[in-house]
Amino acid sequence: MAEIPPKIKVGAFTVAFLADGLWRNDGGCMFGVVPRELWKSNHPPDERNRIRLNLTCPLIMKGSDAILVDTGIGNRLSDVERKIFDHGDGWLPQHLSALGMEAGDITHLIVSHLHFDHCGGIVRRRESGALEAAFPRARIFAQRGELDIADNPRNERLRAAYRHAEEVLAPVRSMLEALDGDTDVVAGVRAVVTGGHTRDHQAALVTDGGECFMHLADIVPTRSHIRGPWNQAYDLDALRTMEQKAHYLGLAAENRWWLSFAHDDTVFAAMVKNDRGRIVLADTIPVSERLFQFS
Repeated sequence: MAEIPPKIKVGAFTVAFLADGLWRNDGGCMFGVVPRELWKSNHPPDERNRIRLNLTCPLIMKGSDAILVDTGIGNRLSDVERKIFDHGDGWLPQHLSALGMEAGDITHLIVSHLHFDHCGGIVRRRESGALEAAFPRARIFAQRGELDIADNPRNERLRAAYRHAEEVLAPVRSMLEALDGDTDVVAGVRAVVTGGHTRDHQAALVTDGGECFMHLADIVPTRSHIRGPWNQAYDLDALRTMEQKAHYLGLAAENRWWLSFAHDDTVFAAMVKNDRGRIVLADTIPVSERLFQFS
């Protein structure tokens, strides 16, 4: 059994910080034009220039609603891909179990975008090799534009980014609900289009009783990305990412929102503050190594 994932209260909502496990990805890709000398102290690279990352999947709960945001990589990678990304079978099932829950308890799934490290866990590979819906009762929400691009990528870069999408989406087509812009998934939980990382990238915003929590997914993937020009090489529109980042970090600092990071390996979530014109971390929820140790 894994350690129980940490939680926060947002009004009447409870947000638990689940993870699909740790993985590694190229540091240069994660930080784009930022020189390695600037990011390597906080994100030490291995001999292959890979940095350790998390796969944070917030679970938003209230009453009978259990809303998961993103699913990580899951267990569908090939043996070669597992070695490249240093990721195994995915640990969401264990973290749900630590909360006394199972996959069938998830009622809604908000998918920020359809890159493999955010949507791969929508399905689970059985021992036979067949893929099936990982959360069989969930309504799955993605932006219509994101689904359209995943189904019909228009150039080589998009084809590479969405090369796995057909395999992931095929078993869950009947469960998908295409959104057209900002949409309330349930009262108090809203899917908010940001763009930037992908054209139709969306975040999840929880508001209740004057309190707020936001998962910005790949707009601010790690604590280091709160810096304005620190963006991923994967961003299709880096200027849009910077604009959205500045907007929501400003709101978070002014109004004491909790924000969670999709890929930070040491911090699940934080409040931020404005320190003489710079956004910096304030209160934090750390990632415990014990979350990834199973008995």
